[in-house]
Amino acid sequence: MHRIIDWNELWKVIHASSPEHAARDRDPAAVWDKRAAAYRRATRGEKGATEQELAVLDLRPEDTVLDVGAGTGRLAVPIARIVAHVTALDPSGGMLSILREQMAAAGLTNYSTVTMRWEDAIIGQDIEPHDVVIAAFSLGFYDLTAALEKLDAAALRAVYLFWHAGEWRGPGEMALYRAVLGEEAAMRKGYPDYIYPVNILHDAGIYPNVRIYHAGKDTVYESVEEAARTWAARHSPDQEDLTPIREYFDRVLSRNESGKYVETTVRPSAAVWWVKGEQMTGR
Repeated sequence: MHRIIDWNELWKVIHASSPEHAARDRDPAAVWDKRAAAYRRATRGEKGATEQELAVLDLRPEDTVLDVGAGTGRLAVPIARIVAHVTALDPSGGMLSILREQMAAAGLTNYSTVTMRWEDAIIGQDIEPHDVVIAAFSLGFYDLTAALEKLDAAALRAVYLFWHAGEWRGPGEMALYRAVLGEEAAMRKGYPDYIYPVNILHDAGIYPNVRIYHAGKDTVYESVEEAARTWAARHSPDQEDLTPIREYFDRVLSRNESGKYVETTVRPSAAVWWVKGEQMTGR
């Protein structure tokens, strides 16, 4: 069928319009190393979302699993409890250092880490094929088609992607981005949603399964100030004036029975996956 839209080229244009995306492309380790502690702090409350995502995965005790963009191990650690071996790949040594701490705390040794950009990895040399390949909220590549082709090549049985559905942040947080960064910069912060990889896969002859789910997260802070500083460290590390960020969290945080401050968010997300051998591919 004739393609009216080249989804990968459109993705590239959107990607290239963001200075932050360009900075990550040049030196992702420098970007994510600086944010590793804040990222770990922010993802501790994602238990509900993690359980939903684990429920989608068809994992077997004998499996080897490759987690691309593993970060601090939100999925890699619980997956290691289920399968024979997990390989966690991430360009950030800071992220993987925290992942190793998490694995040690869980008493797990059936894993390995690879500090490398996915774009630079060579299948069969840097990374051996694994039974299952996962990329959870880690599709921030300039050339998404090339990245998806490599994910497919690295998988012996199945590939699972998790990505956002609709606008990449809720209305309240998008208003915060606009207040802190300005309208134009806020629009350049995120990535297009799941329909882009789905359409790129479709054009390649892979017709994936798609499941929309609502990923809930409760993030607990000691204070409004901690919430503001954690947000700034993740999203605007050079921000000096935290006033609008403090005002935002002063509005949205609730207090739990222990007197701590809780941020509750629910975001539409998409699980996209395909099983090798069940696809008629055009490649």
